[in-house]
Amino acid sequence: MLQLVHNENVKIYRRLRTWIFGALLLLAVIAMAVLTNKASHSQATHTSDWRQELRQENQQLQQTMNRSGDKIPASAKTQLQTQINENQYRLDHNIPPAENSAWDFANNAASLMVLVTLFAAVVAADSIASEFSSGAIKLLLIRPVRRSKILMAKYAASLLFALALIVELAIAAWLVGGIAFGFDGFATPYLYADTASHIHQMPMFAHVLATYGLKCVNLLMIVTISFMISVLLRSSSLAIAVSLLLLFVGSTLVRVLSDHTWVKFILFANTDLTQYIEGTPVVKGMTLTFSIIVLAVYFIIFHVVSWVMFTRRDVSGNG
Repeated sequence: MLQLVHNENVKIYRRLRTWIFGALLLLAVIAMAVLTNKASHSQATHTSDWRQELRQENQQLQQTMNRSGDKIPASAKTQLQTQINENQYRLDHNIPPAENSAWDFANNAASLMVLVTLFAAVVAADSIASEFSSGAIKLLLIRPVRRSKILMAKYAASLLFALALIVELAIAAWLVGGIAFGFDGFATPYLYADTASHIHQMPMFAHVLATYGLKCVNLLMIVTISFMISVLLRSSSLAIAVSLLLLFVGSTLVRVLSDHTWVKFILFANTDLTQYIEGTPVVKGMTLTFSIIVLAVYFIIFHVVSWVMFTRRDVSGNG
């Protein structure tokens, strides 16, 4: 099994596309640092009194809520009220807004996990479909190895590639952030709201680890569904196109339909578990336990479909 996984990793890393993905991710981190640095310098010229700034911001937010009335969605009102509560919490507990640091930048750079997910989805969607397209699947299946093991090896290699990108992102974000803003901020308080809009705090490094960990759940599900599509479709380009379409359209569709309670059963309403840290679930009433159960059901279904289709597919007429 280890040899099969090794062989699949060799196939991934001998392609130029893999190294381009790694380079693009690094460039994205550097570009984000440059933009963040420019924005921080621009804001620093406005005022140095953070208390007065937060009071003014709360007044503006409250006025926005009063003027809007019922014209803005309930979710938007919740976000505005949460920001007001967070600002007031800082004023009450004498906690100034966090300054840019390696840990703060690494936390913000977690938004680049969307690139990691994109690159990993492409590799997963191409893993099996490309071999059907080229006819190489025949040479692979004549080996005295069970099809299920070959399937598991390809899936494991896809996950290992995703893991390598995550490690690259986390290390690059911390190093680039440290070089640009300093390596302080290890225990800086991070404020967040629960589902009841109550404000809590935790060390910044703990929040960074939690954020990356929870975003890995979304990555895992996207890679799994992309892998299933790779099994179902013999065309590599079609498999990649469908996977990317689901990646970008899925979450948008959920937001559009968020007023309907049945949306909570859709996969993409549950993949982003960071919504429970921020206290703003996509659909009111959703819980972390509910999302985990829904994700587990989809995860099993995707693997069952992949296993059935791959182990029973006739490749005698392929290519």
